[in-house]
Amino acid sequence: MSALQAVIVKELREYFAMPIALAVVAVFWALCGYLFSFHLFFVNTAQMVTSFHNMIILMILVMPLLTMRIFAEENKTGTIELLLTLPLSDYATVIGKYLAGLLVVLLMLAGTATAVVPLVFYGDPDLGPILGGYVGTFAFGAMFLAMGMAVSSACANQVVAALVTWGILVLLWFIDYPAAFDFFPSLSAGLMHLSLSAQHVDLIRGVLSGSAMVYFASVIAISLFISVQFLRLRRMR
Repeated sequence: MSALQAVIVKELREYFAMPIALAVVAVFWALCGYLFSFHLFFVNTAQMVTSFHNMIILMILVMPLLTMRIFAEENKTGTIELLLTLPLSDYATVIGKYLAGLLVVLLMLAGTATAVVPLVFYGDPDLGPILGGYVGTFAFGAMFLAMGMAVSSACANQVVAALVTWGILVLLWFIDYPAAFDFFPSLSAGLMHLSLSAQHVDLIRGVLSGSAMVYFASVIAISLFISVQFLRLRRMR
């Protein structure tokens, strides 16, 4: 087994050895199922657009609980020092932890795919936009994961890491609100581009715009780079 694979396996074991990770995944599934059923039976709306919107909102709430321990717990307990002794570069260490987290995000979204079954049996849904919606929702999850990792790498306390991550995600969700006043058009355009809520409008409908994908890729790359830099600072101490 390579060192990178060892990091991935270690992270997955730690995810599912901790009750909080299992609880987060279970609660995410339960709430997604409940909200889908509510719209199906009480609102009489059988479509996935609302479900994708709900998934993204729920991920804003639960992803900080998954990412808070990635580095913060190791910084606190000192096990990060053992990790740094592995014959693995800082980039590979961060990538290994990130890939393990992506597998958890995939598991979270895979559990919600059961909602598509009644749509297929009792209707004639266009599976293209549904697949695109899942890709867009996964892109949000991947970005939230990377941002949470960056915050966790800078913290030695899990609770602080979770709260800071929540604050950043909520701020980015509502950052476009001042743009409604349009006092400074160029600033308003920039805020709209940064806004998560503005980005998600097309993605939940299965429309994967190039600008949105560039936005997600840029935030992920910057966040992972920040994680690497904090890991290097730890190694230099």
